[in-house]
Amino acid sequence: MQVKVTIGTIAFMLMMIIFGYAALREPARLERYTEAELGRSVETGAHLFNENCANCHGEYGLGIECKDPATGEEIGCIGLPLNSNLLLCGDVSARMEAMNWQGSKAAFIQSTIASGRPGTEMPTWASEFGGAMRPDQVRNVANFVLNYETEELCSQPIITYDWQESVDDFLAEQEPGDAANGKELFTTYGCSGCHGIPDEGTPATVGPDLVNLAEDGALRVEGQTAEQYTYESILEPSVFIAPDCPNGPCTGPPSAMPSTFAARMGASPQDMADMLEYLLGE
Repeated sequence: MQVKVTIGTIAFMLMMIIFGYAALREPARLERYTEAELGRSVETGAHLFNENCANCHGEYGLGIECKDPATGEEIGCIGLPLNSNLLLCGDVSARMEAMNWQGSKAAFIQSTIASGRPGTEMPTWASEFGGAMRPDQVRNVANFVLNYETEELCSQPIITYDWQESVDDFLAEQEPGDAANGKELFTTYGCSGCHGIPDEGTPATVGPDLVNLAEDGALRVEGQTAEQYTYESILEPSVFIAPDCPNGPCTGPPSAMPSTFAARMGASPQDMADMLEYLLGE
């Protein structure tokens, strides 16, 4: 009888040691599992992003190089950069603060993907809102975007710009506009896709013709110069809708013109000065 008790006690102790060892290893095992699952999610999200989002937000989410999905030609990006410290850095990032978002960063990005941004070019993607993605796919894309948050990215200064109401006050803060660079930027920002190229005779296709902007712009809004009108139209395109577009009256509000240029040019306001010089300079 004593032998059986002894054997049972030893067996029990061995089992407890085994269970204890397994319990000690469990957090590490779960962490490895979680990391592996997140890695798969990011990888899947990368494929979804490239297929659905890169046309507007650019390769690697940088908002620099975008392509026309129909032709494959390089066009200006109409979406904001996502690989950006404005979106990703800090417990409450600059964009979360601007939107008065009270939840987590992951929830902010998932919500934006799922339900879009009314009044902008950002559509709804979640199936519950009529989009093409399942909830798990929305999470995968969000995890892919969140994956861009790094110490290197967040060590860079956050650059924002407080746009002046007056174009004259704005221009006083900048270097003299460079028309040649402004013409390049006109294509880089995607303006030529809708407005043509004014000084080359390339016609507008969607937005109003800008060939005579220096004259027409001064007549659009009473009391505004062509410079002020153009400046405000770039920053807040829905405030005033130009009367004539290639296929009839221009639609809106909201304007078909993206409302993201204020944020996109905020890192380099000199771009605005150069574009104004190209569009309005002699």
